[in-house]
Formats: sequence, C-alpha cells, structure tokens
Amino acid sequence: MGRPGKRSELLFTTRELALAASLTPRNMALLHDKRLAPESTLSGSDGQGGHRLYDSPALAHAALIGALHLAGFELLVSARLAGDYAEEEGHIRGKLHSNLASYIQAPFNPRPGYRPFGPEVDLSDDYSVHCGLMDSIIDYRPGVAIRGDMIIDIADHEFVLTETHDISIRVFSPVGTEGMVASPDYRIVGRGSAATIVPVIDEVDTLDFEMDPASAARYKALQEDYLRARENAVARVRVNVSLAIRNAFDRIRLDRTRAA
Repeated sequence: MGRPGKRSELLFTTRELALAASLTPRNMALLHDKRLAPESTLSGSDGQGGHRLYDSPALAHAALIGALHLAGFELLVSARLAGDYAEEEGHIRGKLHSNLASYIQAPFNPRPGYRPFGPEVDLSDDYSVHCGLMDSIIDYRPGVAIRGDMIIDIADHEFVLTETHDISIRVFSPVGTEGMVASPDYRIVGRGSAATIVPVIDEVDTLDFEMDPASAARYKALQEDYLRARENAVARVRVNVSLAIRNAFDRIRLDRTRAA
C-alpha cells in the first residue's frame, strides 16, 4: 500500500477504530452508547455502525482508551480518562502526542532534519506522516519506545500524572520555584462505572494565584500530594501514550495492506 494522500485514505471506519484500540466491536458500541467513544469526523456521519467515519486524532484517542484498558482499568474509566486527555491535548497540540516527529531526527534519520517523503504526505495528519515514514529511508521501529514519548503515570489507581520518556526535564510549577518530575493532572475518584475523573485545576477556586493566595496554597498542597503519592505508591501504572498511538497506526496499516 502506498502512502495515503487522498482524503478517503485518512478516514477510518468504526471497525478500524476498534482495531486501533484493540477492543471488540461490542465494547466500542458500548462506548458509543455511553457517549464515551471518539467523535466521528464528518457532520451527519453519526449513523449506524460502519457509517461513522473518523480522523487520525480520533484513532489516537481510541488507542489511548485501549492502552488504559490494557493496563487494567475498567473500560468506562479508561474511556473517561482518555477523553479528558484527548480534549486537553487537542487544545494544546491539536491532537494527542504520537512523537512521530522524532523520527525526522537522529538516530533514525540518516539526514537529520530532512523530511524524507514527498508532497503527497499530509504533514498535518499523523497517520499520513506515519505511512510516509514507513515508506522512506527512516529507521522506523515498530513497537519500540523512543525518547520524547508521552507517558501517563498512575499511582495507586488514583493520582494521574504525565511525564516524558527518557528525558530528564523538570515540569513547570505555577506555584513553586523548582520544577517537578511529573505533571499532576487528574484524580480517579471511585471505581467502576461510577468513577469520575477530577482535573487538578478543578480542585482550586481560581488559577489566578497572585490574586488568590489561598488557591495558590491549595494548588501547591495538591501538587505535593500527587508527587508524594507517585513516590510512595504501592502500585504504579505506566502507559506510553505515544507508543500506543504508533502501534495503533501500525495495526491499521497492516490491516489495510492485507485487504488491498
């Protein structure tokens, strides 16, 4: 199969969405019923089953649901947490972080910084870039974590933080002079279908810490709680979000190649 360039090749079916998440069609249908599945791309495409079509960010969203479920979290909890991350990263980056851009650099690219594919590759679409990389001189490594991958770290099934794989950088704290080893993001409150996802920013009255010292103190205490929980967790779950997305793209490409 050649590099996808046509619009239709950058859209995915409900079956492919389930394949990206390594979920059964029945489980994906349940998420649709609960309004916890990734949103379909085209307006008016929310018909029955296979009539839905999805873009690459939706595929990445599904991959994160599947990764959290693989890590042992209940399906609905996985979908709620993945949905929050997909929305947050969508606001920040436009999509979840696949880290495919790292393959343009050394040690994977014999000509670091040079884009090794032609104009038919849509640089704004991660699946198109993924296929372009695989068809190029790039040393693409399926199933391998690489430097810069986005990591979700969950302590004792409750405290959810993010960090970066194989990079020792400190995360900025808005209420401290020193950076943090990981970014506190969410708490999982409760179990099963009744569990809720609580963003850390929702646990303070305001983020205007200069005007509200009480909120600043509360936020600082929350950060310390998250980092203490991470350090002293009985059990920690580590989910490589970027690798899960790349693996999902690998599965879709292989499935399409076999069907061609």
